[in-house]
Amino acid sequence: MKLEIEVNVADDAVDKTQLQEHLRKEALLALFADRKIPAAQATRELGLTRIAFMDLCQKRGISMYDYTLEDYKQDIKTLDTLWPEIEKNVRESGARRIE
Repeated sequence: MKLEIEVNVADDAVDKTQLQEHLRKEALLALFADRKIPAAQATRELGLTRIAFMDLCQKRGISMYDYTLEDYKQDIKTLDTLWPEIEKNVRESGARRIE
């Protein structure tokens, strides 16, 4: 999808190419922050490496991960459910005990 926005600015007020790129960058960061696009897409669209994108997000206070307390609680429930089977598989494999 391509989105075009018209902004009326005096010809001598700004470098239009620079402003266009700045607004594009801000839009991509906002879309990622709102989880409308994935990190990989934002990274690619911005022309950054994964590490550079992570650094940019950190500087902007944008969380890379959306891991809530509810997610954590669900993970603990899942581990509690699976743990007996994990221990059984470890015993049967002859591996050392997981503690």
